[in-house]
Amino acid sequence: MKLPLFSLGSMAGTSSGSVYLSHQERRLKQQRLKALEQREHFLAELQRQKAAHLDKVCRLQRELNQRQRQVEQLRQELKEERENGQNKLQAELREAQRKMKAVEERHKEEMERMQKMLQYRLAEQKPMDVGSAIGDASAAASSEEASSPQPEEPRVSSLPCSGQEPDQLCQDGENQGLEQLRSVVSVADPKQKYTGWKFIGSGGFGTVYKAFDAATGQAVAIKKLDLQQQGCEQVKKEILVMREMKNPNIVTYLESYLANEAVWLVLEYMDGGSLAMVILMKTMAVGHIATVCQECLRGLAFLHANNIIHRDIKSGNILLGLDGSVKLADFGSCALLTPEQSKRRSMVGTTCWMAPEVVRRDPYGPKVDIWSLGIVGIEMAKGEAPYIWEISSKATYLISTQGIPHLEELSLHPGLCEFLGCCLQMDVDRRGSAKELLKHPFLKLAKPLFGLF
Repeated sequence: MKLPLFSLGSMAGTSSGSVYLSHQERRLKQQRLKALEQREHFLAELQRQKAAHLDKVCRLQRELNQRQRQVEQLRQELKEERENGQNKLQAELREAQRKMKAVEERHKEEMERMQKMLQYRLAEQKPMDVGSAIGDASAAASSEEASSPQPEEPRVSSLPCSGQEPDQLCQDGENQGLEQLRSVVSVADPKQKYTGWKFIGSGGFGTVYKAFDAATGQAVAIKKLDLQQQGCEQVKKEILVMREMKNPNIVTYLESYLANEAVWLVLEYMDGGSLAMVILMKTMAVGHIATVCQECLRGLAFLHANNIIHRDIKSGNILLGLDGSVKLADFGSCALLTPEQSKRRSMVGTTCWMAPEVVRRDPYGPKVDIWSLGIVGIEMAKGEAPYIWEISSKATYLISTQGIPHLEELSLHPGLCEFLGCCLQMDVDRRGSAKELLKHPFLKLAKPLFGLF
């Protein structure tokens, strides 16, 4: 049976439309799927970024907490340091006050000792026989220290028997002393010959100036000695010793003047200053310490060979030159030994540098200078002498009973420690002499002092 043509066409059209619709649906469905996939991918990316941001926020929070803890710790440390600093400053202030008090007490004791020595000299002053210069000074020093264990105290029984009053006797003694002093000095005004005076320093020894010879332009050191404090005999002895003892390791004496109730000693000018100033400014190398010890020993060996004890070896009495020279100075406390009196027993010098036998007022000889040089060695190595901050009475007791602290506790160079051990023997017989110590191996470490300034 044949269908109508329009029916077949309608059927063909219907089939083709259905196919078209299904294809479109598939495309739409694929687009939707693709869009869903993109959305899911986008959401996943957002989720990942969110997690990364959260992780970063957590990390920043941890760092912030850590920084806060560090700030709190630093604040606490700063608070503790501030408290500790205040405590340290208070402790340093108390220590400084203690040291100042000790210095004041020591100064007071030294002033009292000087007054007693002046009274003793005035009471003990006797006419001296005119003779050789060094012989006169030796005789004067011998009478000063003859046998008394406490020569600083005046002894009334020692006054010459006379109908004169003691004040008149002292005045006569002073006049005779001045007459004898005029025989070894120039009675003139040094300011007529020397110009450009400049104050350098002062102390128990007197006052020192730098000046220039008007004729030659040479720089000199001029030391002013007050006769009322030191006495004519002591000043004369110092002049005679320095005039006679010429040595490369002893400050050169040039001339002296008597003017305005004072004696003016003209000495060579040491442009490097005192060893004490160097110690104050810097720490010395072992080679420089060896050089200073060697040069001082040479000077002491010369003095001891000539029967002279310096008796006040310390850093302040050791002068340096910019050319590397080292010289002993200040002979105001020296002693002249004689065959009749080869030992002394006066307590003379500066407390912290005194040998135990001097402090105990036992008979002593030249080796007291070796002990003092050993203390200078500790000064150079550690910056100060043992017991320097103790009052004089305590320092005297410690020196007489213990000597010095154990050298092993001072952390010294082994060679220096061994050398100082030879200088600082309590037993005088075991203590080295200047001549013996010049052979000590430590001195081989000596190097020029040019790098010291």
